[in-house]
Amino acid sequence: MTTATATASDTQKGILGWIERTGNRLPDPVFIFFYLIIALVAISVICAMAGVSAFHPTEVDGETGGALQINAVSLLSPENIQRLWVEMPTTFTHFHPLGYVLVVMLGAGVAERSGFFAAGMSKAVKAAPTALLTPVVALVAMLGNHAADAGYVVLIPLAGILFAAAGRHPLAGIAAAFAGVSGGFSANISPGQLDALLFGITEEAVAASALDPSWTANIAGN
Repeated sequence: MTTATATASDTQKGILGWIERTGNRLPDPVFIFFYLIIALVAISVICAMAGVSAFHPTEVDGETGGALQINAVSLLSPENIQRLWVEMPTTFTHFHPLGYVLVVMLGAGVAERSGFFAAGMSKAVKAAPTALLTPVVALVAMLGNHAADAGYVVLIPLAGILFAAAGRHPLAGIAAAFAGVSGGFSANISPGQLDALLFGITEEAVAASALDPSWTANIAGN
């Protein structure tokens, strides 16, 4: 089956076929992030050893009165390694939306693992007429961010299968679903779990709280 799939992708023509063949040559996304992390650490070490520095665009040096100069620091320095482990608990416990995250992800996890999200999105897309396949896929993908990761895991490959069944290139379906899930993320007709997750940040960041400490934000105003 793997050989047949690879042969089919190699015979695709046009720009979509080229994108598919190029994408198949890329490593797993997990390794891409791993390589980027290693590259970032290596760059920080090289810049620190080379004495690279930059001027802060807004901060002023109290001694010279000029722009504050910031020197590159290695991410492998003892101070940064110590900061990673010592400040990690504080970073998590002082994250205000953490309580919302735990509650919302608990409910979303139950709905996703029970198949509720997958069944709902599958039924909505499969019932769409062929002529309206693209806008329906994009709309369901946009609304699918209520399901968090289920929109990526379920809807994007499902859109590719539906487009292929309709005689259209599956990458076009994948692109339409990905554009809806990612481009329309949190652009919903009703508050979703992301609004609950960001609610704590919004309430802390709004300037009105500085003028009136008793003021509270509304989840719909996110």
